[in-house]
Amino acid sequence: MKLYLIRHAHALPGEVDEVRQLSSKGRRQVRDLAKAPVMEAISAVRAIEHSTLVRAFETAQLLQKYFSSRTPLRKLEGIAPDDSAEVTARILVKSSRSRLIIGHNPHLSILVGLFLGLEQGAESIKFRKAGMVAIERLSRPTTKHPFGKWRLLWMVVPSNDTASS
Repeated sequence: MKLYLIRHAHALPGEVDEVRQLSSKGRRQVRDLAKAPVMEAISAVRAIEHSTLVRAFETAQLLQKYFSSRTPLRKLEGIAPDDSAEVTARILVKSSRSRLIIGHNPHLSILVGLFLGLEQGAESIKFRKAGMVAIERLSRPTTKHPFGKWRLLWMVVPSNDTASS
């Protein structure tokens, strides 16, 4: 099982965080991400899952458009910036299929840290906006490894001209 985790692209500022839309810079970031050669690897996912926040949904929509894909978009609860990464990890380890999830920091960074066996709660991967990490489960959960054993496959870091931390 592989997990493809993407941080949403750059969004416009706003007082209500949940409804912030992608900026033109964010739309360019998604276009650039869609051109990355490794993106072919995600063709096996059954859905493009995204948080309930507008900027994650718009990132998912654009990826779907750039791939001319009929892969459905699916809202995924519990992956907002301050939601529990541990709860998400416990849900994801039950999955047997590869998944593509578009979410937020610090949630994604903490989630990757948990899967890679780093100090619990550590923000182990600095996800830049429109950045992507692919990890692969090597074994199921055990007492010693409550989320199983995982390895980092690759990471896509946005180019300097469109990146933002």
